[in-house]
Amino acid sequence: MNTTRTASVSALVIAALIERLVIALHPITATDRLLRITPLADRTGLRIEGELDRFTLPALRRALASLASGDRGFCVDLSGLEFIDVGCLRALVGAAATIHDDGCGGHVLTLYSVPPQVRRLLELTGWHRTPGLHLQASVRPG
Repeated sequence: MNTTRTASVSALVIAALIERLVIALHPITATDRLLRITPLADRTGLRIEGELDRFTLPALRRALASLASGDRGFCVDLSGLEFIDVGCLRALVGAAATIHDDGCGGHVLTLYSVPPQVRRLLELTGWHRTPGLHLQASVRPG
């Protein structure tokens, strides 16, 4: 067993856990917009509250990457979402495609409590058919 590789893998896992904790404890603020990304209590996933736009896109990408690096699918609760631009919607769809295509074809990103206007945009763009993306409208994860 290579102890250097084991140490570097352990360091990456610890860094990802710390980042998830920091995201949960400190809401991300961009100009006058507020975005809060917190881990879900009962399953692997995130709750997103506030606005997702070009200012908050880097925080969304970091949060999605920390979950996408795991060995299974995850969910994102959008019940507190007030606004999302196309770039952030593309980031969510891209994360779904990535976890599906990374040799784990059965892994899915499930979007919960998708606002009607977001669902409509996904349908208009055809992104609702993205492999690895599942939309669930009314069930709210814990």
